Amino acid sequence: MRIGGGNTRRRRLRTVAGRDVRPTSGLIRQALFNILHGLVQDAIFVDLFAGTGSVGLEALSHGARHVYFVEHDRRALATLQSNIHDCAVVEQATIVAATLPRALQQLPISLQADLVFLDPPYASELAEATLEVLVHHDLLAAQGILIWQHLARKSIPPTALDRPLWKSHRYGSSQLSFYAA
Repeated sequence: MRIGGGNTRRRRLRTVAGRDVRPTSGLIRQALFNILHGLVQDAIFVDLFAGTGSVGLEALSHGARHVYFVEHDRRALATLQSNIHDCAVVEQATIVAATLPRALQQLPISLQADLVFLDPPYASELAEATLEVLVHHDLLAAQGILIWQHLARKSIPPTALDRPLWKSHRYGSSQLSFYAA
């Protein structure tokens, strides 16, 4: 797996063996950052369920100011730390090693994210539980965007975090849904 664009384009990323960590495919990451073109530059990005960090690292490569990576799996965390170091973005990255939604309490209380990427395990209810808790945290800036990666056949709400569904794009069995003010 490699970074697809930006200033660390083609940088190789480490992965975790097995099926416990499902990295976002290069096709979906490319589509995501094409859609967000111009919105990532100088943004604060939160990568929930970060895994090995491919989405957050792609955001940094496209000019994000800072990325908060939230992950709890020990093997994924070790790989994430290596990927951050290998991409030379240690100063622009903060890792929160905890399970969601509890991890939200460990993020800075004054954090106002421009972009929040939500990519929980598809077979879980963690997205819904995380969104319920996010409603009570003022994590997303007023003009911030929530991006939810989910199974395409999953029924999703018309609003999330008081934002209407802006657009949705399907990529095979996965879908990206964008909620924006």
